[in-house]
Amino acid sequence: MSNNHIFAVVLSGGQGVRLWPLSRAARPKQFLAVSANGQTLLQEAVRRAIQLTGSIDTVLVATGSAQAPLVREQLQGLPPENLLAEPVGRNTAPSLALATYVLRQRQPDAVMVILPVDHIFHDEAPWFEAMKTAISIAAGSDMLIAVGVPADHPSTSYGYLHLAGAVEGLPARQVNEFVEKPDRERAEAFCASGEYLWNTGTYAWRVPVFWQAIESHLPQVAETLRTLRHPVSPDSLDSMYGMFPSISVDYAILEKAPNVAAVCGTFERIDIGSLDNLAEIWPADSGGNAARGDLLAYRSHGNLVYTDDGLVSLVGVDGLAVVRAGEVVLVCPRERLAEVRELLSQMREKGFERYS
Repeated sequence: MSNNHIFAVVLSGGQGVRLWPLSRAARPKQFLAVSANGQTLLQEAVRRAIQLTGSIDTVLVATGSAQAPLVREQLQGLPPENLLAEPVGRNTAPSLALATYVLRQRQPDAVMVILPVDHIFHDEAPWFEAMKTAISIAAGSDMLIAVGVPADHPSTSYGYLHLAGAVEGLPARQVNEFVEKPDRERAEAFCASGEYLWNTGTYAWRVPVFWQAIESHLPQVAETLRTLRHPVSPDSLDSMYGMFPSISVDYAILEKAPNVAAVCGTFERIDIGSLDNLAEIWPADSGGNAARGDLLAYRSHGNLVYTDDGLVSLVGVDGLAVVRAGEVVLVCPRERLAEVRELLSQMREKGFERYS
């Protein structure tokens, strides 16, 4: 299949609250340059998308309407019609349904590649290899292809794909079940069985195949989208999008569809889902203190530090996250970073919304 029949959809919505205070409502994580090359997560995702499709003209970016100006700022070459600005957040199923409807008008038999915005790779070559395999299978079949990686430890932070038998004649396995973030006991059983992959949230399928799945499992969404004129106008979306269910594509479609298969990649990804993940990409000193910005540490170990101004000094502390971002400072044990969500709830109650 030629590249002009391959389109990428970069999912660039969400607030990134687990990366607060780096990620803020006015500039969520996808618009931040968290790695050393100075490119934002969005810019990196689109760069990889262009390598798959051949042109920015065949890359769509799905985001919230409030974030659309940031997308335009960071992707100045993106065609205006390729920016899908959702008036309200409704998770990935409605977002991908809208993207599929748009592509039905432009290239009805195209292959769609679905890319999360928050992945980083130390070595991208194995990722591109897995993606090309997924695209090739999708182009020549009626399968919905998920891209997974081996579950090499019992993580409770990732979703899992339960594999069934091989797809005849293809380098893929049928998917029995999608499992969302299991508890520790189940995760250990999954790893021991060897029958599970981590779900990377990355997919490939042909437009008509996925549209048929939308019609089967989200018939009201499909029916409503058919009333849209092409090109899609923001006004027409405003009047309908809020009626769509807020549901992920896994729950709405992929868990129910009988034609889902998985390609097993060999790449290592870093999913920038929380502040703690940043320790995997920031340089660390001899004490294991990972930092971005100026740090002076004495008899301190395993800390995660960010400062956008000035010096952070540590004496005799271990396992802390210390983040100074603008007018906000966060200090927290790294193992309790998941509780940042609760802190944000209290912030609203105490009238500190301006810091969110």
